Amino acid sequence: MDDSYEIGHRFIVVVPDKTAEAMREAQMAKEVPEENFVKKLAGSVFSFYGEPFAVTLGKQAVELIKIIMDALDKGADLSTLSYSESKKLNLIFSPGHPRENVVYAQHPANPLMYYTASSFHRQAFEHKFAEVITLLSSLGANEIKVEHVSGWDQEFSAGLGVTTPSQDSASAGAGKNCAENSALLFDAKLTGHDAPSVPDNLTWYPHEALWQAVAIARVNNGLKNFNLSLTYSDDYGLNAGFKATIKGTGLDLGGKFEEHQSTVWRITGTFGSENSREDL
Repeated sequence: MDDSYEIGHRFIVVVPDKTAEAMREAQMAKEVPEENFVKKLAGSVFSFYGEPFAVTLGKQAVELIKIIMDALDKGADLSTLSYSESKKLNLIFSPGHPRENVVYAQHPANPLMYYTASSFHRQAFEHKFAEVITLLSSLGANEIKVEHVSGWDQEFSAGLGVTTPSQDSASAGAGKNCAENSALLFDAKLTGHDAPSVPDNLTWYPHEALWQAVAIARVNNGLKNFNLSLTYSDDYGLNAGFKATIKGTGLDLGGKFEEHQSTVWRITGTFGSENSREDL
């Protein structure tokens, strides 16, 4: 890893600590690592393990270094850091990650969170959807309906691991369970309440002016209903071009690459407790 690494790199590869050290030496070398370079690594970076294991580790490190350098030569915008460095930076990965050789992409609104490049779009959209449902529930929603406008539809929504917040008693239907209405993706009935608040530590909320407007109107002026959009239009550099650049380098996208779709879902509903509804 480059010593100048800072939080904010969009695409990263996480490697073992010793491989990261070897990578730095390789980046300072004037020629492509070959047998003499392997011996150098065995005698310095991996000497603790003793021969011949140090030589084996040196060869493995060189192979990974070549793979990463090949990707960089092909134009991949990648940064490399070690497992220890990722922990020091408090980077957040999905359970079971990070893994060697896998390319990770930074969350659009949280510089500490990384998804595998293959699942980035699904996970980022799922996170955004979950956050808006959490926000509306905290604001006292008693009904939330989500309808498809464009982009990802029922087939995609059926794969989202999203449920209504546990603090509410709700019945919800999502994806294929809402087949009676081709546009309806999510329909939840909640108990609702009249003590609206905005949850702490929201990730997308600071970047969503309409969400903020709805929250302010609800908290300050007792807004009774809402109509807003959940949009996902930017591919954040994770597109066919990126996939083509990585393909053939030996780096792993982390699974089958899920293509981006510019998507708009419409979210409508009402706020308030049962008592406030009876007063209407």
